[in-house]
Amino acid sequence: MIRLEVLEVLDGLLWFGSGEEVSKRFSISQPTVSRYCRKALDLFSLSLDRQAGEWELLGDQDLLRLEREVHQLARGAGYRPLRLEATCWSAAALCADLAPGWMLGLSESVGVKRNLQLLKDRVVDCWLAGLPDLPASVQADLVSIQLARMPVFFTCAPGHPLLQRRHLDFRDIAPFPMLPLPAGFYPRIESSLKLIGLWNAGVPVARHRRDQWEGMAESGLMVGYGTPLSLGACGGRLYRLPLNLPLDSGYSLIVHRDLLLHPLFNGLTDFLLSRIRDLALECPEIAVVYG
Repeated sequence: MIRLEVLEVLDGLLWFGSGEEVSKRFSISQPTVSRYCRKALDLFSLSLDRQAGEWELLGDQDLLRLEREVHQLARGAGYRPLRLEATCWSAAALCADLAPGWMLGLSESVGVKRNLQLLKDRVVDCWLAGLPDLPASVQADLVSIQLARMPVFFTCAPGHPLLQRRHLDFRDIAPFPMLPLPAGFYPRIESSLKLIGLWNAGVPVARHRRDQWEGMAESGLMVGYGTPLSLGACGGRLYRLPLNLPLDSGYSLIVHRDLLLHPLFNGLTDFLLSRIRDLALECPEIAVVYG
């Protein structure tokens, strides 16, 4: 059996994306990060490769998967914090002062594929995922629990000419440049935007960066997208337009079935629902959904 601190370094590199962040999170030196990572790779006869900006493991991972199940049990028993990943906006609005016993990731992965894979591989223990783009069927041993639902609307910078209009339809939006989204990363949002003729494909990116996303819509004539949570986190740099997209957003917790009844998971659920209820008092468009 590999020591907890050795495997958490390898998994931390996959999760956080950099040895510097692993060093900071686990309070160890970068030479120790390199040494532990090499030790874990050698033990499982694996190698690392950088693909599309993320570290990927190469080689047969069957033994590693079995070892991760044991280490997840150890985290559940309190030997290490359980690991939560989230979206950028859910992390900012819901996960501050996270419930004890949990470690929050960087919450900057774009799309659903990366976080779903980390969850399946038990690198992370729970994923606070954004709607509507959850996979239709995550997999047999994963459970999805919806917590909140809210609208998606168009946004723009202060002073945008569309703010002078009291009523809008999609034809009014069409002449303006749309915030580009990476093709294939948000399939349901992409499908809805294509249906109304407002899809604009962007260059694929692996992790959220403000200058590549909200920053593009905070100046000039570009039209972006937002929810009550994301707009509140923008600090007045974006304004809401009076037109919703033909879909809803929201958040769901996805967890392995064998953690579903764990006291720490129940505590996390209660913590997040309390935050959502507080926000819903300020914004009735946020609907609390549990189940």
